[in-house]
Amino acid sequence: MALSFGIIAVMAWLRLVAYPQQDQPFPLSPAVPLLLCLWTRDVRSLYGMSVAFTMIALLRIFWVTKGATSGSYETLLIVSQFTNIWLVAGVIHGILAARNRIERKNDELGQLSVELEASNEELASSNEELAVREEEIMRQNEELQSSTEELEQQSEELRQRAEEMEQQSVELNDANNELLRRERGLQTLLDSGRWLRADLSESLVMNGICQAGVQVLGDDVNAAAVLVESEGKLALNGNSGFGLQGALAPEVGFDESFAALLLESGKTAAIEDIEVRPDIQLPRPGAGRPFRSVLGSPIWHEGRPVAALEIYSTAPRQWSEHDFRIAEWLAGQAALAIQAIRFQQEIEQKRRAAEEASIQKTRFLAAISHDVRTPANAISLLAELIGRCAKDPERAHQVPALATSLWNNSRAMIELVSDVLDLTRFDSGRLDLDLSEFSLSEVIRLEVQQALPIAQGRGLALREVLPEQELRLNSDKTKLARVLSNFISNAVKFTEAGEIRVELAQEEGGWVVHVIDSGIGIPSEHLGSIFDEFFQLRNPERNREKGTGLGLAICRRLIDALGFRVSVKSLVGIGTTFSVHVPAGCVADGAAVREAPVDGREYSLKDARILLVEDHQVAREATAQLLEAEGAQVATAETGREAVRKLAAGSYDILLLDLNLPDFEGTEILRALQVSKPESLRCVLVVTGDVRPERIAEVKALGAHDLLAKPVSVERIRKALGGC
Repeated sequence: MALSFGIIAVMAWLRLVAYPQQDQPFPLSPAVPLLLCLWTRDVRSLYGMSVAFTMIALLRIFWVTKGATSGSYETLLIVSQFTNIWLVAGVIHGILAARNRIERKNDELGQLSVELEASNEELASSNEELAVREEEIMRQNEELQSSTEELEQQSEELRQRAEEMEQQSVELNDANNELLRRERGLQTLLDSGRWLRADLSESLVMNGICQAGVQVLGDDVNAAAVLVESEGKLALNGNSGFGLQGALAPEVGFDESFAALLLESGKTAAIEDIEVRPDIQLPRPGAGRPFRSVLGSPIWHEGRPVAALEIYSTAPRQWSEHDFRIAEWLAGQAALAIQAIRFQQEIEQKRRAAEEASIQKTRFLAAISHDVRTPANAISLLAELIGRCAKDPERAHQVPALATSLWNNSRAMIELVSDVLDLTRFDSGRLDLDLSEFSLSEVIRLEVQQALPIAQGRGLALREVLPEQELRLNSDKTKLARVLSNFISNAVKFTEAGEIRVELAQEEGGWVVHVIDSGIGIPSEHLGSIFDEFFQLRNPERNREKGTGLGLAICRRLIDALGFRVSVKSLVGIGTTFSVHVPAGCVADGAAVREAPVDGREYSLKDARILLVEDHQVAREATAQLLEAEGAQVATAETGREAVRKLAAGSYDILLLDLNLPDFEGTEILRALQVSKPESLRCVLVVTGDVRPERIAEVKALGAHDLLAKPVSVERIRKALGGC
């Protein structure tokens, strides 16, 4: 503003004081100081100075010269000076406006992506041309000082420059449209990335990536698709640009597609004109021209190509290196999307599985709490009743029945705890197989014989149907016998009348054992739940005589560990068939030999000299009394040191040894016996609650004849002694 006021003052002094007369030549045109506004770029100063110069000219004509010239010349002079001032002001204003527009365009173009380097170079070139034009315009404005003819000539040149600028504006608009198109493509791709959720299909995200590819690569690209193999055929997992009628996959094998070549090579490739490769088939739009050119890139997942991104053009096209980079980048985005979606789906599945496991665990603990408390409560009440009956001679006759009930409830609770421990061990992966060669037919006979008394007591027929030749397996005999025992006992429990058959037959790929009953049957809607923990279809009162509800759950785990398969068929009111499928790989090689029947004789305890080592007082005293009632001579020891001392001082036939002693483990006694064993000691039985396979192997390796799991009975002790 200070510069403008100074210039106005100088011009006023020159016009009104130094050169007041019209016939005096004026050395400086008003256009010259106005050109300084090109440097200040202040439109207000421009028009302020123009108005001031106009007022100065009027003052010089009408006040200083006071009509010294003729009217026509005066009018021409006024018009000429005003034209000179305002034409220059208008030109300068136009230049400033054009320059401002150019600078705004430069600011906008400066924000574009680094990928648009070509457009930035064009803009820089345009800016250089504009700078040249500005210099030319400044030079033309200086020429305006000489005459109005030069002004007209300069006006013509300015019109030419305006046409050139209009053409450049069109070019800039084209470049801007290109940038907007790429921006839309990037925004589409960004949106497709924001869509990623576990419940979103891959095809929807692939549609977004295909749409972004069409938008980024330009008008010459018509469509894009993500293709996968489905049952040997070509299938689309996402597409864009195929029109309202969608895309049509060719009815050809996947091997005949361009996608197959991409997956096989694992590299980005293109075909400029598909007519030169008639052996390759491409998807086609439902309506419109078929595609003539294709660019494709494989989509990788977990180290291998799983799909192909293909970009199509309806005309032959030469794909540039830039197009290859864009295709590979889009394929990489598709791979990241696939990985994210599948990872989220896996997380969601694991979350649901964890929630379901938590719910089942809660139900499992609730059922265990109920089932343990029920027999425990009964045991407590029965013990109290036995104590009262023992004090009342009139009720003494009730003691045997109460003792039987006490024993049954204690056995039920022990079986429940054992089943729960088995399930825990199985689910933690601690299930070892004791592989041996045995006769499957003999195992079936033994299990049928053991269940026969119970079946006959219920008026049921129980029989086995076996092939003439023995079938020998190489598997875990004990675990398979437990499975068959459970299936047979369940058949006996839930069959009111009729018969139960256990059949062994050959099937394709192996053998199968069928346990067939004519019982109540299982409704089809419950077949999928019978192997769940505590599922008992017709035992709402949880009658312990019908089991704990864990037997089939344990059987399923045992069968899975053996590598077998179980299936169930049932009709309500007709009966149920449980089938254990044995693969051919478990059948032992060589001739089949019938196993010798198990010796069922029991060892007599009369006059047997027994040393019982047990730290629990009640268990020690009760076991000793039961053994003495069988005619045995029993000595007891509470600690390991006491046991070692009595073994050294006395003469014993049998050692019943607990492992968990207060001073040291019972295995130390076994090691001592390996060094120095009394001649009279002929049988060592370990009695413990630790029945892990590794524990059994350990004690047998230390010289024990067998391991009996607590709780132990006299019958089990007699049977174990029979094997010594």
